[in-house]
Amino acid sequence: MSDDHSVLTERVGLVGVMALVVGNAISIPIFVLPGPLAGSAGPSVVLAALVAAVPAAFVVLYNAQLGSAMPVAGGLYVYISRLTSPFWGFLVPFTLSVVTWASLLFAAIGFAEYTRFFVGLPADLLIYGFLVFVLVVNLLGVKTVARLQVVFLALLVAALATFILPGAFAVDTANYTPLFPEGPGPFAVAVVALFYPYLGFGLLTELGEEIDDPGRTIPIALLSGIVIVAVVYLLLTVVLVGVMPWQQLGGTEAAVAVAATRFLPSWAAGFVALGAIFAVLSTVNTTLLVGSRTVMRAARDGILPEEFARIHPTLGTPHISVLALGVPPVFLATVVQQEVVELSVFIALATLTALFFAAIALWNLPVDFPEHYRNATLRFRRYRGLLFVVVGGMTVAAGFWLVTLLRVPEAGLLLVGWFLLGYGYYRYRVTQVGEDSEGLFMRMVTLDSHEAAFAREQSYEGVEEMRGEDAETGSDD
Repeated sequence: MSDDHSVLTERVGLVGVMALVVGNAISIPIFVLPGPLAGSAGPSVVLAALVAAVPAAFVVLYNAQLGSAMPVAGGLYVYISRLTSPFWGFLVPFTLSVVTWASLLFAAIGFAEYTRFFVGLPADLLIYGFLVFVLVVNLLGVKTVARLQVVFLALLVAALATFILPGAFAVDTANYTPLFPEGPGPFAVAVVALFYPYLGFGLLTELGEEIDDPGRTIPIALLSGIVIVAVVYLLLTVVLVGVMPWQQLGGTEAAVAVAATRFLPSWAAGFVALGAIFAVLSTVNTTLLVGSRTVMRAARDGILPEEFARIHPTLGTPHISVLALGVPPVFLATVVQQEVVELSVFIALATLTALFFAAIALWNLPVDFPEHYRNATLRFRRYRGLLFVVVGGMTVAAGFWLVTLLRVPEAGLLLVGWFLLGYGYYRYRVTQVGEDSEGLFMRMVTLDSHEAAFAREQSYEGVEEMRGEDAETGSDD
């Protein structure tokens, strides 16, 4: 293996990691979803914001356990391929490319729409400028992304505080009744919708190789992050419904900004509207960052072309993977601005599928990689806490998958079709490597030497990347 495939050497500390995970979860949906959901579910959207955090807690818990025991680049791919099945693991980077393209386009279109409230620039110009900016920042490395993330998150928190704190004194308690004006059905839909932003917490496990003291930092960031995000979501919906009748919220675009004009001066309401732009920026930074690491890690194994695993000698980033995920949206922007919204359900189904198999991976962790499990900073007992987390995570993923599929069945057919296409490529790739097919399989079920050494060292500092003789296998040795 060439030096181009060396370990990622940049490291981000707890503050930067917290900014990445919280900034990714407190995203544009917090400005977009509560209004329309309140219009259908009524004041019960406040309760839905609280209930949605419960299933999200399962996702956070098993990501915290996996991330603490085995912090690697491209976490979901590694966990599922090593602990479940190489093919299902391969589907993570294969599907993530489409998910990343669509997510970047969502963010760019949202950025353009909110920016045009303040400046009269063409939407296409704003979309292109946004996508190029995100691409350049991610080429510069995780530290640059984390520094900008801290700034964007601080501005986002300031915008939310500008809405929540004064708004708490402007609520009309009469707006909270009746709690379920349209019955329990819309409430259930609101719970599912408000759960999706929490899926972003799983993205942190994709960056394990670039985090300082990852065995400790990842669980701290995830467990404290979900508390912060849940409180923010709850407070925002409490104020939103309290200051503006739910009947009006349903027919109002940019409901948070409109509601702010009811109790804030125009300049402060404008700053709240700017919060949506900060939310877009904080979300999209992590989207491209984690996607490129997953593609890079799969290429290290050889299931994707080797070029995607190259690390830039100066920037220290997987520049080919970043370009592969960041450039296509620039060319797709003008042709899918209308259709891109329909991909949101596809993204949700793909993510929930990965989370289902990640739960299976967690159950297999103590058996297949016992040293990683024993030495993890966070460790659930297998037949107590671990079983509870695994069953809860699988139930949440499968239940929400079915709810989403029943609402938009064509998205399920699209996902199955994409998986079949992935299987075709997977078999082609295995055939293409010829005599090395057994070696490819072994690389997809074992850890690289620095990942295996983490179980003993609990650090990546000073560890050189090597494959082969000392790679840990899934055994009890």
